[in-house]
Formats: sequence, structure tokens, C-alpha cells
Amino acid sequence: MGSISRILLAAAIVTAAGACRGKDKTRRAPANGAEVKLAAAPAPVADLGFVTGSVWLGEERDHRVRPLRLDPKTGAWVAQGGGEVDLFPTDLIRKGDLLVIAAQGATEADHVEQLAVIRGGAVAFFGPRGPAVRNPSASKTGAVLVVEANVDGHHDLYRIELDGRVARLSLTPEGNFEPAVSPDGEVIAFASSRDGQAEIYRMPAAGGPATRLTSFHKDDWSPQWSADATQLAFLSDREGTPRVFVMAPDGTGQRRVSDDHQPETVEDRPRWAPIGAALAFLAGKPAAPVLAVVEGGKVRTLTPSGSADTDFAWSPGGQHLAVVRHPVTAGGLGPAEIVFVRVSDAQVIGKAAPPAGTPRVLRWVAGTGTATGRSPQ
Repeated sequence: MGSISRILLAAAIVTAAGACRGKDKTRRAPANGAEVKLAAAPAPVADLGFVTGSVWLGEERDHRVRPLRLDPKTGAWVAQGGGEVDLFPTDLIRKGDLLVIAAQGATEADHVEQLAVIRGGAVAFFGPRGPAVRNPSASKTGAVLVVEANVDGHHDLYRIELDGRVARLSLTPEGNFEPAVSPDGEVIAFASSRDGQAEIYRMPAAGGPATRLTSFHKDDWSPQWSADATQLAFLSDREGTPRVFVMAPDGTGQRRVSDDHQPETVEDRPRWAPIGAALAFLAGKPAAPVLAVVEGGKVRTLTPSGSADTDFAWSPGGQHLAVVRHPVTAGGLGPAEIVFVRVSDAQVIGKAAPPAGTPRVLRWVAGTGTATGRSPQ
């Protein structure tokens, strides 16, 4: 897979776009059952009535990852899915249901991943199936869905139609990773090691020749479209540690978004607001990252002193962020809590109940993700 493997695939293990933890542990499946209410927890510090859409958390407990859905009325979490396989929430709705990545198998040898949708306690699988199925991306309407999958020894891009048909879009032994579908569904940006180093490319969503957008002697990866499709954010280690860059969709105008030149600083997980031009990302020392937002060329830190933020998700309207926040202690990071932050002034305006297990992925979805009774294809 070339030089991309040391960074890109390591990130895929822990990110929400299709994160899957290590598979060498013996797993114990929890009791089956749909929508199991978790133990009572402290009430949120403020009314969560501002929460539109739905907030999801991928929680690891007893060596199993399951999706939890936030109940805004109580601030508590409600478990979803039957519990037989690991389920990692995405931020996509597929025909009215939440799209997840399902992972099963107790060891690396029998590990299998596939896309699925969850409907209460039911899990319906679809699309390519193999050792890795990650980073699904969709157009704004959801009509175009593209995923990175390893079904035959290397990673390539696959498009999944609403009727269930699957079309392979790439065939490159060096691998193609992290597809990002443009909001209008016409173009896919992605990372590939086909020319040696990991670089960013674009191609028609219907398939066709790829155009290289970056060219450097270090790695570029993780492209992300802005809401108006006028910019692509991406990660690059061209200046040492990974940093967030932006460029035009044709590859011109590449520039860093921050002016931090501390050698120990790492920037990660750039995510555009669903509305507007704000871009959020994690920055700082890997052991204690903070959440930053860049608007109008100015970078602001939203994490208070003495805390660290390890994951976040934009609200559908772009005014708030859900954040996995930890206190920083002498021994490392303390227990996680889920807070809701107002972007304009970085104020915490609400809290959810602390998860019983370890948060692995946080998502805020512009939809309910409720059951529709329709086929996932």
C-alpha cells in the first residue's frame, strides 16, 4: 500500500468513518434486545431541546462496540442494534435509517466488515464485504454513496446505488482510500498511493480517469469537501507532523489553515460545518488534543484549559458541536463526558449522561435514523 499505510490505516482504526479497534481480544456479546435503556445517570446541566436531528455514540464495553442514541429529553443514552456484532455509527442516513459499519470476527484471520443500517434491535447488512469496509461518503441528497473496501487484498472505491447495485470505481494495487463525495454527487476526492506517496486525487462519481491534485514528497490524505464545494480540506505531513491544509477543488491555492509551528503539535480530523465556511479540527499533543475552529482565516480554540477533546461532531445547523471531553490529570486523561458547545463563544450549553463504556466515535446526524421498514438496498 506504499507510504500511506503508516498513517492512513492507523487513523482508520480509530476514526468514525469506519473505525474498528484491534481484533485480537476474545469478545463477549452482551444480552440481545432492542433499545435497551442504560442505567440512570445525572441529568444534563441544561435543556437539550436545541438538539435537532439525532446524536449517536459508538461505545466500547465488554470488548464490544455498540451504537447509543441520545434521548434529548433526559440526556441519557439508548442502546441500538442486537449486540451480536460491533457497530460503528457514521453520520449518514440511508433510506431513513442510520448507516453503520459492522465488524465481526474474534481474530484478524476471521475479521469481516460490511455496511449496515440499524432499526432498533435489527441490523440489515448490504454492500461489499471483506477485511475492511470503511469511510463511507455520500452526496448531500444521499443518492450517491461511495465506500472504501478491501475485498480482494487491497483497498479500492465502490459505489452503491439505492437499488443495491455495487459498481467498482477503481482498481489500483497500491490502494485507494477515504473517498469524499462532493455535495452535488458529481465528483469524488480520495487519497491514493498509486504514484508512490499518498496524494489527493479526484474522479467523476460515475467512474472514469482520476486527476491528481497534490504532488509532494510527503503524504497527503483525508480530503473533505466544504459545504459549498469551493474548498477541499486535507491532512499532510509535508511540514513535519500532520497539519490541516485547504485547496481549491482543482488543487490550486494549497495552504495551511493554522500558523502553529510547534514541532510536537499534530492536527487531525478536519470537518467542515454543514452550513457556512467554518472548519473544525483537533490540534495539539496527541495525548491531549484540543478542539479548534477556523473562520475567516482566524483560528480559535474551543477547549478550556485543563481539558482535552478527543472527538467532535457538528450540529446539522452548524451552530453547535457535540464533543468528547476529558479532564487532563497528572496520570493522563480522566473519564470522558459528552458536552455540547456553542461555536460562537465556546460555551458549554448542555451535557449528556456520561457513557458507561469508552466512547469510540461521536456523530450528530441530520435525521432521526428511525425505522422505515424498507430494504437497506
